Amino acid sequence: MQRKGLDGLVLIQPETILYATGARPGSATAWRRAGAAFLIVPANAAEPMTAIIGDFHAREFHAASGIEDIVTFPIWVDLIDIADVPGQSLVERLATARPPQQARARPATFDRQETFALLADTLLRRGLHSAQLGTEYAFLPAADMACFAETCPDVRWQDASDLVGRLRMIKSAEEIERLTAAAIATEAGARAAIAHIRPGCTADDLLAVFRSASSLRAAELGYAAPSFPISSITIGPGATGKGRRAEKGDIVRLDLACCIDGYVSDCARTAVIGRPSANQQAIYDALRTAFDAGAVLLRPGVALGDVFRAVMSSMHGQGFDMYRRGHFGHGVGASLFVEEWPFIAADEPTEIEPGMVLAYEVPWYIRGLGAFTIEDQFTIGRETSDPCWGLSRDLLICD
Repeated sequence: MQRKGLDGLVLIQPETILYATGARPGSATAWRRAGAAFLIVPANAAEPMTAIIGDFHAREFHAASGIEDIVTFPIWVDLIDIADVPGQSLVERLATARPPQQARARPATFDRQETFALLADTLLRRGLHSAQLGTEYAFLPAADMACFAETCPDVRWQDASDLVGRLRMIKSAEEIERLTAAAIATEAGARAAIAHIRPGCTADDLLAVFRSASSLRAAELGYAAPSFPISSITIGPGATGKGRRAEKGDIVRLDLACCIDGYVSDCARTAVIGRPSANQQAIYDALRTAFDAGAVLLRPGVALGDVFRAVMSSMHGQGFDMYRRGHFGHGVGASLFVEEWPFIAADEPTEIEPGMVLAYEVPWYIRGLGAFTIEDQFTIGRETSDPCWGLSRDLLICD
């Protein structure tokens, strides 16, 4: 913030608020609109943060975050606390907890005009009403952008999306624990799905097996049932979509993701039913060689762009000059989508740092032959990188 000349941040993306506080900002944020929650983070680390969130979630947010300065607003869910209201009838206790003169209609979701007014009042109280503040333009819906200028006209707003992305790039120990658990559950599901590959099976059959086994492993690790945001399996030479029922000689791509407690793992393997053809084996061998060329560079101090160039150079050096790809992986974390910044891309100067968790992948989709991919999730340590899967990266033979 100091380098950008900011006096503070106003965080609005629910995943960023979770990252900054360890607490979920409530169900109103599921609409992905600005105003459903705010977190004010002063540049001066000695000053406390302020959260503005829906009243239904305030107690849980306080318990999880430890933030004392919490401003609430009504959401659609009605909540009356009679836990400490003594002895009268139920109706009397309810009326005592909320006298009729304090009753008010609740909004259908949340009142954005009210929440932005609370933001303006809170910035005034915190002495930030005319400050230079950053917020997340990369998340901000166009329909809500004017609210910042209208309700806080003296604030000098800046886009802090890159700053926030860089902060979220480095994971805490708790985040790494969740991401590792998600990877372990995903691998268990992948092994089960691969064991089920046979002629006649469909992508939906394999996905059902994967989800069941992943959920069971997550429960063994002590986590509630995971969700599966974009897991996909492709069978046969079509290379996109689910493909057909499996036949002998088909390539099967398993690109699998598992979300545990909001954190998403992303890994992939390729299998073949029976013996691979010479062309299938040649493509896979080239991808595996290129994967290994990039994997040795996954260590602190190496620019992500250098990893990209190592992979691309390997593919081209093996005679596949026609191979093109925009990135060879990405960060993973708490996100609606599996892929988050930074990307292992040609123009990415960001250096690998300890605490990053990267999904590193080398795929190729060739219609008429099949979809091929190798992908592992790596946790970056002080000097090395550690894969989260133990499953072989060889082309998996399913008889």
